[in-house]
Amino acid sequence: MPSVSIVLPTRDRPERLHLALEAVARQTHPELELILVRDGGAPLDEAAREAIARLDFPTTLLEHDDPPEGPARSRNRGIETARAEAFAFLDDDDDWTADHIARLAAALDREPRADVVYSDVRVVNEEEGAERRIARDFDFAVFSRDGFIPPSAMAARRPVFERFGPFDPEFAASEDWEWLVRIAKGGGVIARVPGATATVRIHGGGASRISPDRLAERRRCLALLSERHGLPPIEPKTFWEVAEALCRDPNATTP
Repeated sequence: MPSVSIVLPTRDRPERLHLALEAVARQTHPELELILVRDGGAPLDEAAREAIARLDFPTTLLEHDDPPEGPARSRNRGIETARAEAFAFLDDDDDWTADHIARLAAALDREPRADVVYSDVRVVNEEEGAERRIARDFDFAVFSRDGFIPPSAMAARRPVFERFGPFDPEFAASEDWEWLVRIAKGGGVIARVPGATATVRIHGGGASRISPDRLAERRRCLALLSERHGLPPIEPKTFWEVAEALCRDPNATTP
């Protein structure tokens, strides 16, 4: 199975970063490295540095001070530094089961044509104490309307970035969606790995929540996505809303 570099951007969420580092530490895949990118904000606290030191695989810490560069540049910096054959992405407020990377790496090994693989997702609304799931086979017509693959659910082979390019920093939001659309339109293969091994949390401080101050920028990015790739107009949705629209039955792969 391929070696995997975990790219984990973070900024000013120490408590959630600790949980993300716990998710990294419990991964069972045998060949791992962590690239942790601090995108400005406060320095990492001592607890985070101690958690990194306890990991039993190589870790690289990339840090810079403000202003923040955003998720696209942060992930691209991690990719440029990483050494593994494939990449997995974890947002600092998301979570993984212990076998998440092992299952995605096995799928890449089993399906040599697959460029990107992704797991099903638990979407947890922390304020309501409720949960939904996204469990959907890849369908470009559906995906062009609702981006249902969070970054924390996917892994990609290294050559994908050489063939299709990196994440586009022009997108302050939905940069992962635009990247996957680019791959699909370019003939790349995106494959689902059934089973919810990634968790996306909807909370007040998260990018998955569309707050009023972020809405204008989110609309700009979605308009750019539509224009660039010839897609119909796209309305902003959280992953909670996407889960409701696409997978009302959490055990099904169709609406």
